[in-house]
Amino acid sequence: MSSSARTAEPTSGPRRPSRRTLRAAGVGLGLTVALFLAEWLLVSSSACRNAPGWGCVGVVVLWRDATPFVLLLAGWAALRVLGVRPAWLTALLGAGLSWYLLRYLTAVDSLPWLPGGVSWVQFALPTAAFALAAWFTVSLRPWLPRVAAVVALALVVPVNALAVSRITESRKDAALSASPVALLGPQIPNGYHMDGVGTQTVTGPTFFYRLAPDGRDATTMAELQREIQVIVAPVQPQFTPPAHCAAINSAYPVPAPPCTAVAPGVWRSGDSQYVSYYVRVGDAVADIEATSPPVSAAVLIAVARSMSVRQPSYFTGG
Repeated sequence: MSSSARTAEPTSGPRRPSRRTLRAAGVGLGLTVALFLAEWLLVSSSACRNAPGWGCVGVVVLWRDATPFVLLLAGWAALRVLGVRPAWLTALLGAGLSWYLLRYLTAVDSLPWLPGGVSWVQFALPTAAFALAAWFTVSLRPWLPRVAAVVALALVVPVNALAVSRITESRKDAALSASPVALLGPQIPNGYHMDGVGTQTVTGPTFFYRLAPDGRDATTMAELQREIQVIVAPVQPQFTPPAHCAAINSAYPVPAPPCTAVAPGVWRSGDSQYVSYYVRVGDAVADIEATSPPVSAAVLIAVARSMSVRQPSYFTGG
């Protein structure tokens, strides 16, 4: 028998793939728990808290960048001790798949977390990655399930992007449904689309969005000046147009500036190019802000007059 045959790492063979896979999964889980504890101890240490420059944040970033290499080296040693062969290839695939899944399968972050703000996904994905790596390296037969697994892994990125988009829309729908402010929306002018929809309660309950020109995102001042900002809030006692037009919150000084009626139920205030158009619908008032020109008064009046209460899906595209 040649020396190369004597020193080659034997594979576990196809007879007991389940036990081999479980050992590899245990390595993935054990190393992930160890790395989590090491990071926790690192963050808690005085050396990290007193680190110069970026301080603890910089240390943690460097530590996380080194995690795949730690998984590779420590995984190779652990797999070799446990008799999982070929240890180096299984560790390489396990570390690579762990990095890939943790980086690109972000939709699972929306799942419930463990107590203490710890995501159980950061333990589950490396465990599954090492188990999958062991299954891949046990044998090339049958090849069809392995091809299917490769295709499924390749689909992680587009499927994850779609899932994240749906989750974001669902959360936004829920937030808008719970808004204490009426969801006032206009007929969107031709050449515009709605963006930046959200709510806030820091300075009083408000609902906001912007109408942006179709095409690429605004990057220059000229492009930003073509956008229309809309803020919706409960009607304030100081909002008594045309004498007083404090429309958004009660912090506005009184007497508020007057405004001018420009259409039935629509008032305008502002100086120079920056203007605000106000329209009241029920117990809410919409403040439509823009630079005019370039945004024409006709467009702003049309936006104001078409304001009505809409469903959350109107603002999220659902």
